[in-house]
Amino acid sequence: MKNQKKSSGLGISFSKAKIVFNFYPWWRRAAKAKKMTKMIVKDSARYSEQQRYDFAKKVVGKLMKVFNVNIHVFGIENWLDRGVVLVSNHQSNLDPMALLAINDYEKQQPIGFIAKKELWEVKTVKNFMNLLDNLPLDRESPRSALKVMKDAKELISQYKRAICIFPEGTRSHSQELGEFQPAATKLAQMAFAPIIPVSIIDSYKIEDKKRPKKLDIKVVFGKPMMPDKFISMKSEDLAKNVKREIDKGIKKYENIDLKAERKIVKKINKKTNCYFY
Repeated sequence: MKNQKKSSGLGISFSKAKIVFNFYPWWRRAAKAKKMTKMIVKDSARYSEQQRYDFAKKVVGKLMKVFNVNIHVFGIENWLDRGVVLVSNHQSNLDPMALLAINDYEKQQPIGFIAKKELWEVKTVKNFMNLLDNLPLDRESPRSALKVMKDAKELISQYKRAICIFPEGTRSHSQELGEFQPAATKLAQMAFAPIIPVSIIDSYKIEDKKRPKKLDIKVVFGKPMMPDKFISMKSEDLAKNVKREIDKGIKKYENIDLKAERKIVKKINKKTNCYFY
């Protein structure tokens, strides 16, 4: 079959023609990421934070075009320029890439992710993971979880980073929210940092072999939840409150008419296929 849909190895489906056409550029970027991480190990000052960030974001922008994905962003003003915890639902492997594509180094603090340690075992991914403030989590080890929480707290409190966590613990592969792990929201209490609820809509469709040729996903940033309001709250109750806010974002925006909304687009980033409303 001509132009048959294939898996990218990231749980993302796109055409065989695009795999062939983009093989060399992807191999070259992977080689550069490997070289950069080796140099950083030898000399951490060899590449500045912005150089590493800009390279990773450039790669993500290219991938958005390869996957033919448009990202429609609502409520970006709620992403505060300070140390924050982004708490997001998790539909597919596209989610962290979409958030990095949205992240503007000039307007928000650089984003980092708490991610499963298995990603550092994937040759085509591990070097990109090492370019940013990403933290590997061994989901089977309580000791690993404790260390990651301490490291994440330091990144938020001392370096004012935006750390993203997916409290469902795994991809839902649907619009429905899974169970939120209460420990996930504990980080914001430890760091006394605002929580930004993030609703990701329709990204699960990227895994469908019958996906639309052009996929529109929506990312909604809810109003910040300030730490003085939840610092003494039980983590179970806090997780329920955050889940409720994320669910509200999904229900409010999942069926909106994007053609009508595009009349009020405030900004378009053509490099990353991002539309800001």
